[in-house]
Amino acid sequence: MRRIINMFAMSLAGLALVGCATSTAEYRNQAVASALSTEAELRAWVAACTEVSGEAAAAARNADRVWWERNEQLLRAADYGFTRELQSFGDERREESLALFTMRAGDALDRQQKEAVAERLEGRNAERTCVRHLADFEAGDRDLSQDRDHYSALVALANEGGLDLEPAERSRQPQLPSDNYGRSYFQAEEALGRQGCQQPEIQLLKADWPREIYEAQCSDRRYQLVSCEWNRCDIF
Repeated sequence: MRRIINMFAMSLAGLALVGCATSTAEYRNQAVASALSTEAELRAWVAACTEVSGEAAAAARNADRVWWERNEQLLRAADYGFTRELQSFGDERREESLALFTMRAGDALDRQQKEAVAERLEGRNAERTCVRHLADFEAGDRDLSQDRDHYSALVALANEGGLDLEPAERSRQPQLPSDNYGRSYFQAEEALGRQGCQQPEIQLLKADWPREIYEAQCSDRRYQLVSCEWNRCDIF
């Protein structure tokens, strides 16, 4: 887990090389990376354990629900910090590459967490392993407030973005550097693949992060609509 966080934070820090990075900015990047990695890990556990057994699926639903109830606002703060960092070093010439970085960074983080969860399940009692790890999320041991320093950094980001003044449904986080790309693009592509949509041509219809809507035409000429929220995508 710490290796994944450090890799993600290094990706953010790489952008800062074009400016004057400070220790405060670097530390905020660590807090942001930790928060986004924790959410991606939970999502990976939920996806894997839902397929294991009824008991594991129930544990996944409960852990997902209560963790989000406690952590959504801090996660919004982390997401604000992530997009704010990107925008700080963007200009017209680089906006497309920054948008692609955003999309690919999220996909890479998802893949790393899925691989890590698969390794933990391999050769073990899958149901017992799922229930044990998901219990940590449900009980609050994996809450974003557990690390005092990271929590302080996220609160500072929330105050900076005015997120504490917004209702849960909305935030003032910056928009993507480019509306040509959605942050859930690869997750939408994966959801389409699960429904048998091969070689889809995907177009972003609505970008209102964390909610995005895509239209796709499959190789058999079928059209599909994909609705995503916080990188969780469903066909409708």
